[in-house]
Amino acid sequence: MRMGKWALRQADPVSQRTTTQEILAEVKRLQPWFHCIDLGDSIKTKTVGEWGEPADHPLPTWKIISACLPADLTGKTVLDVGCNAGFYSVAAKRRNASRVLGVDAQRAQVRQARFVRRVLGLDIDYQRISVYDLDPRQLGQFDITLALGLIYHCKHLVLALEKLFHITKTLLILETAVLPQKGNQIVHNLGPETVLHSLACVENAPSAKEQVYNWFIPSVGAIVALLRNVGFQDIELFSEDGGRAVLMCRKPSASENSRDLSNLGASLRFEDARTQCAPGEELIFHIRVENTGAARWLSHVDLPPAAPGVVRLGCHLLGPDQDELFWDYGGADLPHQIAPGNSAILAFHVRAPEAKGSYWLEFEMVAEHLSWFEDLGSPSLKSILHVE
Repeated sequence: MRMGKWALRQADPVSQRTTTQEILAEVKRLQPWFHCIDLGDSIKTKTVGEWGEPADHPLPTWKIISACLPADLTGKTVLDVGCNAGFYSVAAKRRNASRVLGVDAQRAQVRQARFVRRVLGLDIDYQRISVYDLDPRQLGQFDITLALGLIYHCKHLVLALEKLFHITKTLLILETAVLPQKGNQIVHNLGPETVLHSLACVENAPSAKEQVYNWFIPSVGAIVALLRNVGFQDIELFSEDGGRAVLMCRKPSASENSRDLSNLGASLRFEDARTQCAPGEELIFHIRVENTGAARWLSHVDLPPAAPGVVRLGCHLLGPDQDELFWDYGGADLPHQIAPGNSAILAFHVRAPEAKGSYWLEFEMVAEHLSWFEDLGSPSLKSILHVE
């Protein structure tokens, strides 16, 4: 394909007609389009709706979203999750965002977005990534995350919201279909302090024309509760009309309190590990611990050793079938407090069992007297140990 030449050829009046013909041919080849994007020279990616949406979709939605964003995004990074053909990514770049990344799980939509980028000559990065695979360690965090028309397509709704929380540095703008609700009272026997919110499960008809299945449509109360539970603090219902809602979700700054369990997260990996040793031998494992949550880890330097919330690296000794032998099999202190996104290498000293055999050492972080991190959703780290 010769699309890489278009930005140069479009400036050449002699080849203008040929270039226009190529663009029109590629627009047709990449059909169907969900986003109507103006490519210049009176060319738009679509002129009629394909799935019941307006022909100018998502322009009506953008008129709402645009009021949530600064007119000038200079110095800001923007992530467009479920970017489709890239309408919102283009709009963010035209507001001078320093970096714009659009991601979508669908190959056809990423192909469309890259085509639009080349025609418009904009510096936008597009990648085929599922919302479930968003990783700030690989992609970085973004000042502003856009999740527009996304979450009702998410089979694993809470996981998707957790991923959006961790990839966002400051602000998530979320637009979604919402469940109309005449009353908020749901009868239950879970206690007076428990509030239940409506969340609809969608049964997709075989004749459904959507490109991607729908799974859940929340009430406004349900999505606000879910966003709060994954860690967003200040959640503003910006607009609600016609069964759609826009929410502005602000992420708290890094908490100084390791007691904030909803914002604790960790990733562990071995720098080196022993797999064989003699009975009773003193072993040292060097383990890199990374703070993947939003709360600052406080160490024994900041709080008394027995104070709730001191974060340490712990270890469990398991048998060959990974049955528990000793739950508290040693620990390693943090050298200092660790802010979100930062890491440290800890030297974990442990004595091998006296009896010969095969064992498992399972390492994980713990907020003392509060919770092990695995119970909060962070994976542990295991190593086989043969005592011979």
